[in-house]
Order: sequence, then C-alpha cells, then structure tokens
Amino acid sequence: MKQLTPSARNICAVAVGHFADHGYDASSLNEIAVGAGMRKASLYAHFVSKDALFQTVFDIALGHERQYIAMCFEEETGQQGVPGQLHLERLIERYDRSAHLRFLLRTAYFPPADIRTVIASGFEAYLARIRQYFQRATLDRHAWIAQQPDALETFCDAYLGIVDSLHVELIYATPQGYAKRLAALSRVFSDSLSMLEGASRG
Repeated sequence: MKQLTPSARNICAVAVGHFADHGYDASSLNEIAVGAGMRKASLYAHFVSKDALFQTVFDIALGHERQYIAMCFEEETGQQGVPGQLHLERLIERYDRSAHLRFLLRTAYFPPADIRTVIASGFEAYLARIRQYFQRATLDRHAWIAQQPDALETFCDAYLGIVDSLHVELIYATPQGYAKRLAALSRVFSDSLSMLEGASRG
C-alpha cells in the first residue's frame, strides 16, 4: 500500500467506521467526505473510486488487527494453559471498541461482489497469521506436541474453527450467546489438549 497523505489518512479514519456501520453498498462517499471535513470532489483527489477507498481501508484494518493479534499472543508468553486463550477472551471487547475489526468481519462475511477475490485473499492471510501465532505458542508451551505433527495440525485447525465460530457469534448473536459459545468451545478445546498430553506421557 502506498504512503498516504495526512488528508487521505483522515478520510480512511472516518471511512472505516462508516463502512463498518453501513457496509459497502449502503455507504455514502458524500457522508464520508463531510465527516472528514471536505467536499466529495476533494475526496476524489485522494481516492479515484469507492472501490479504491474501500480496499485501502481494508488493508489498514488488516494491519491494525494483525498487530493486535501479535500483541495478544506476546502477552501470553510464559503463561500456562491453552495458547491463544487471551485472544479469544478479549475478542468481544475488541469487537466493541475497534471499528477496524467490525469493518474487517463485516467485509469478510459480506464482501462486495466486484472485489470479493481481493477481500477473500486478505482475510485468509489474516486467518493464516492467527494460525501461525497459535502454532508457535503451542510448540513453545507444549513441546511434546512437536512429536505429533498430525495432532498439532488438528489443533491449529480447531483453533481457527473456534475463531471463526466466535466471529459469527459477534455478527449475529447476543453477548450472552457469545459468552456461552466461548465457554463451551474453550472447555472442549482445553480438555482435548489435556487428554492428548496425558496420553503422550503415558
């Protein structure tokens, strides 16, 4: 992504919340321009089209959330328990506070038809990064699993399955429903990991 001017960054900062709330089709470049303190014609001096602005905001959102994921896993370094649990426990709070995450998930689940491939590719790379962090944390915390690569792959896939399920809950369910889903999936995941660890030591 090319370097943005201060005005372009301001437009993107306004646009991310607008796109998160309204989606692509219902969003208004005029309203975004007004929110950024300029006329619509001035917005076009920075972004040639709605697609161009949307994709730029998408790239910025991906960058913000990748940094956040890295921070969550970094904070867990040296702790016990299930790797990636901090990320899962903070996800609903992050969703409430971060327009970048709300925009990212809305866009991933309801991508504009004309740029669906671009959105899918970016979001898949984001999920792959989460998987990578989880894999590293699991190997650091549970060295025994390095001897069972198939099991490691299964747990990495299962963790992404939990993340995906919680993403859906964030979009469609109530906070109570989210909490219930998180508790159930975390319990099953933790128990499964403990059982496999016990078996490997037996």
